[in-house]
Amino acid sequence: MTKRASEAHAKVLVSLGWTPFFDKQITDTSGNLEPARVLSISRKSFEIQSANLRQTIKMGDAPQLAQIPTPGDWLLCDATTHEPVSVLNRKNVLQRRRSGQERRAQTMLANFERIFLVVSANQNFNESRLERGMVLAAQSGVEATIVLTKIDLCKDLAEVQTRLHQVPRLPPVHEVDARDKRSCQSLVSLLYPGETAALLGSSGVGKSTLINTFIGERRQATRAIRDQDAKGRHTTTRRTLIQIPSGALVVDNPGVRELGIVGGEDAVASVFEDISDLATQCRFNNCEHGPEPDCAIQNALQQGDLTQRRFNSYVKLRQEARPNSPYS
Repeated sequence: MTKRASEAHAKVLVSLGWTPFFDKQITDTSGNLEPARVLSISRKSFEIQSANLRQTIKMGDAPQLAQIPTPGDWLLCDATTHEPVSVLNRKNVLQRRRSGQERRAQTMLANFERIFLVVSANQNFNESRLERGMVLAAQSGVEATIVLTKIDLCKDLAEVQTRLHQVPRLPPVHEVDARDKRSCQSLVSLLYPGETAALLGSSGVGKSTLINTFIGERRQATRAIRDQDAKGRHTTTRRTLIQIPSGALVVDNPGVRELGIVGGEDAVASVFEDISDLATQCRFNNCEHGPEPDCAIQNALQQGDLTQRRFNSYVKLRQEARPNSPYS
């Protein structure tokens, strides 16, 4: 390969999210291997992009892989046959508890730099669901940004803003009309070339609409919310990394109500630091914050310094996060 071709290949890889973190995993023993990023995955196949080839690989055609890849993964492939050989170590992951009877963790996305927590300014606005998203973001170790959508349709934006900003430890908030390119410009300015951003939020909040606006064309399917309760109809069924004109990569994710917490006790404690700090003031170290005497949290509830809604959210997420939880 010529020096010019090598430089061109390196440039393509960087545009796909290749960083020194992955470069350090390439050794002299790597042999005739080339990197490729996983763009999407289905039950039977996954799509990858290398410096010069985009291809779909059937699961049965990658017998050397020790694990099933996830969107965002970087693979090493044979440079001649293009067969995937191994999955490089991930710098971070976004996980959820599998739905139904399965209680194992499911990795939804790997190797990303930012999370947009998308909430809509309508009657489906839910502080506890937002806190769940904040825990998932904290667990991944990635910076979160709140995106408040449908401000153009909101009848009482001030009321939603008040409820939103009453959530402690709230990340930065951007208010947008997801259909308006100018309104979304502040979000686009946060997305740098080669970086990957995940969109999290309940169905119907406008995640797919945001991606379409970022792209400048209608590529992601969207569906109208239900009139009676403003709840969304689930649209996104396959997570796909999409490169937008700024050079960043974005990916839609399932509705946040489907995102069960797996582990993450430290993340819960971080997001609910106000409650964690109160708990240190209880008389008993093992206080369950119920009928025990001198419970600082119960005192805060009675005095109105802590809302019952936030405490209930904390209890639920803490129970899910525990290793012996029936939810995990």
